[in-house]
Amino acid sequence: MKTSRVAMVACYLFFSFVTAGEKIAIVTKIIGNAEYVRGKTPSKSIKRGLIIETGDQISTKKGGFVALLFIDDKSALKIREKSQITINGKKTSKSISKRVNLSNGSVRAQVKNNKNFIVQTSVSVASVKGTDFWFLSNKGSRDSVIGLEGIITLSNRISGEKIDIKAGITGLSSVDGRLEAFQSDPSIIPMDPTEINNKEKKMEILFKNSTGEEKTLIIEYK
Repeated sequence: MKTSRVAMVACYLFFSFVTAGEKIAIVTKIIGNAEYVRGKTPSKSIKRGLIIETGDQISTKKGGFVALLFIDDKSALKIREKSQITINGKKTSKSISKRVNLSNGSVRAQVKNNKNFIVQTSVSVASVKGTDFWFLSNKGSRDSVIGLEGIITLSNRISGEKIDIKAGITGLSSVDGRLEAFQSDPSIIPMDPTEINNKEKKMEILFKNSTGEEKTLIIEYK
């Protein structure tokens, strides 16, 4: 068995491994209780190192937290407690186009430059190309987008209106079609547990390449 080592800046080997099975992300951190549903199978507990496939539904319980790393470009998705999402990915020539359907709760998206990434609810759509933001949804009644870095285009699906949300700005999108934007209140920005200990970490993944040869991939991340 051969061993390959990659840093956060390169993932071509892992990307070639995942495209055949529609695998799009990996769980790098889990706190408390969280479950996932794949297809018509019963729900299962999420564990660190789990490979996420397109169409997987993830739910976190009270006190739960899940951090994902997308395998094509190292974009990250942080899922806070009492959240429900469905993750979909579509392979393009050089990357995976990502769409996160948020039914309820809050997520943080840290998106690499020039990569398509969408978070949407029944009320709103946040589309980005290289940014960092929180998206909070209150069961389809009102959504909040808190810009941390870059620019997020926030669209209201009822009225069709759009506004750009920049760092330090919070956008509100309501079920009545209204869009608002104002200066962010630091006290309402959710806590990200992954920022408490920002030391470099490693994870080993076993896989088979296109020839059936078994390999170990070592992922380095923060």
